[in-house]
Amino acid sequence: MNSRNFFLHTKFLTSAFSLKDLPDDIGLEVAFCGRSNSGKSSVLNAITGNKKLAKTSKTPGRTQAINIFSIDPRNTQRIADLPGYGFAKVSKQIRKNWGKLIGLYLNTRTSLKGLVIIMDIRNPFKESDLTLIDWSLKTKIPLLVVLNKADKLSNKKVAQSVNKANLSLNGMGINGKALPFSSTRSTGLESLANELREWFNV
Repeated sequence: MNSRNFFLHTKFLTSAFSLKDLPDDIGLEVAFCGRSNSGKSSVLNAITGNKKLAKTSKTPGRTQAINIFSIDPRNTQRIADLPGYGFAKVSKQIRKNWGKLIGLYLNTRTSLKGLVIIMDIRNPFKESDLTLIDWSLKTKIPLLVVLNKADKLSNKKVAQSVNKANLSLNGMGINGKALPFSSTRSTGLESLANELREWFNV
């Protein structure tokens, strides 16, 4: 079975502006997060084969809620698309609210199985990314770094960037790995799908 087929029936479930808006904390959930200009929505759309699933915008920071997507009919396997951080041209109060919501989610969601941090391969491991990586280390939640926009670099530089990222993760004692990704070239789609399926135990 092609791993990507597992995600082809993914549908939007709900938008949560607070923890009480989230679905019941049961089953398995994987969180997608990243800076507002990392191309997070494009990665989600690519892995599900639905270009309209997660709304993309030329204005970073458009997503202000945790958007929940259901993979299975019973809604027990879900992807949580967290608000983008670090780049959005929004007020300090909104950024503070986003940070609070993300922090509460990460620290209280018992169904959370893994964390996917999406970074621009040309400028990875920003301070806000490292904050999430540190959280992953402290809580022992599995981590996957997706180095997006790999089409912007040569194959040689992509390989070098991935190798450097994995060395960095190993050096931090992280239980995770880094993968190259490009939605325009379908780079890394199968690898990402395989990793996610392991987290969802399928």
